[in-house]
Amino acid sequence: MDRTNYIVGSSHTRKDICDALGIPDAERGGDWLTGYHRHGDDYYIFCHVGVPARTGHDYGNHWEGEKLVWFGKTASRFDQDSIRTLISGNCRVLVFYRSTDRSPFIFAGAGHPVPHRHIERPVRIDWTFGSDEIDGTPIFTDEYVEGSSFTEGIRTQVLVNRYERDRRARDECIRHHGATCSACGIDMEARYGELGKGFIHVHHLIQLSDIGSEYVVDPRRDLVPVCPNCHAMIHRRNPPLKVEELRQRLLHRDRNAD
Repeated sequence: MDRTNYIVGSSHTRKDICDALGIPDAERGGDWLTGYHRHGDDYYIFCHVGVPARTGHDYGNHWEGEKLVWFGKTASRFDQDSIRTLISGNCRVLVFYRSTDRSPFIFAGAGHPVPHRHIERPVRIDWTFGSDEIDGTPIFTDEYVEGSSFTEGIRTQVLVNRYERDRRARDECIRHHGATCSACGIDMEARYGELGKGFIHVHHLIQLSDIGSEYVVDPRRDLVPVCPNCHAMIHRRNPPLKVEELRQRLLHRDRNAD
């Protein structure tokens, strides 16, 4: 079965997904509508974050930085076949979520499960995405409604102070600016093919460490997409290089190389 691929941060309704998969109308009910559904070798999770589902149940799903804390259905257990399969690693788990009722779902990515087996029911699974498997990696980031704002800079104590990123801000930045590096212009999909589709870092134009408190971030004004290499080069200086300064350095180097 051909696998459908999705871009992280893209919006989809359940109907969009069923249309793309060619699901007959008569088969679009059942667990397509109740949280998680297996289709071939893929599992589709549709969850509400911070708001009750249409059934009125609030499962307590929430983001902790880049990690999605997710709870199964009320009676779910780790010995159920569906949950065992979900965390087996034998299926690709595609996670979609939304923070307002009846809005499209946002694709968070292919999730990697961290099950909390000491919680009997409902099951708790923490979903990580890509580099989020590395604790404290502040790279990746949802749903953005026109006029919304996002609070960033919530300080937590690990070994050193770090700042939580609001995932929704990252995704709106990419939806607005695209997934091309603002400094060097690389498009990861053009360079790496399907592997690089939708992959990009997001750079805060205002250093969170300089703010020292919460602030409301405008994803279109305060964030810009940059590739991992340029992101690292920006932070080779303190204070960091401005994106425009790095861009001019690259242009100057390219002109001198000709």
